[in-house]
Amino acid sequence: MRAIAIAVICSLLLAGASSAFAQEAAAWQQVAAGIPLGSKVKVETLDGGRMTATLMSVRGEGVVVKQNTRRPVAAITIPFADIARIERDNNKGINPGKAIAVGLAAGAGVILGLFAIALQFD
Repeated sequence: MRAIAIAVICSLLLAGASSAFAQEAAAWQQVAAGIPLGSKVKVETLDGGRMTATLMSVRGEGVVVKQNTRRPVAAITIPFADIARIERDNNKGINPGKAIAVGLAAGAGVILGLFAIALQFD
């Protein structure tokens, strides 16, 4: 009797869990559909894997991405059921303000260096 009760409870919990996973997969499908194709995305899977990739297509079963690596790799399909998080990567590189500040600092360093050299010859 006790084993039957445990089996019933486990089956109810698993049925609820599979329904929750299906709803979450549908939600990730909507999120992925809202990202323009060709965009860089950050993907995290349920097993803890992370990657930065280019979104190639959104299909019924998952997303097709091409991982951004130094060496070319084949595109892979990640099922929606395996996705823990997907978001568009908005990192565009260095901020223009920072680039200007670095340029000004380098220029000032060169000018101060030239003045120091000129003072050596006096």
